[in-house]
Amino acid sequence: MTRYFHGGVPGLRPDDFVFPPVTTGTDRTLTQYAQELGASAEHARTDHVYVTTGRDVARVYAAFYPDGALYEVLPVGDMTADPDCFVDGVSWSCPAAVVVGVVDPVVLLRDRSVESWLRLMERATVRAGQAIGPGVSTA
Repeated sequence: MTRYFHGGVPGLRPDDFVFPPVTTGTDRTLTQYAQELGASAEHARTDHVYVTTGRDVARVYAAFYPDGALYEVLPVGDMTADPDCFVDGVSWSCPAAVVVGVVDPVVLLRDRSVESWLRLMERATVRAGQAIGPGVSTA
C-alpha cells in the first residue's frame, strides 16, 4: 500500500483532518512557497490539500511552514496528479486528508539554509519517484 505524507500546520493528531485553506479560512498557506519552488500560479490550488509519496518532500514543506509538522496521511476523495511536480506519481492534490500518524511534530526551517532545503526537495522528489517505479499507479 502506498504511504502518503503531508507537511504543514502543526498540532494535528491521528484521526484529525487536513482541510484546504478555502475550507479552514486560513491566510497562512504554503502557496507562496510552492510558487517560489516553481509551482505555477494557475496550478496552486487553495481548494485542495497536497500529499506526497516522498516523506522528505513533505518534510521540506513542513519546514517552510513556520514550525510546521510532518504527518503520514490518508488522502480523502479523488486524487489529482500535481502538474508542477517534475516526477510522476510523487505529488498529488485531494479535497482533504486524514492524519494517520505524526512523523515529526516540529520541523524547523532554521535547521538548514533555504538552499539546503531546496536541494533536499530535489533529491527527495527523485528518490520518491524511483521508489514508485515506472508505470506503477499510486491511486
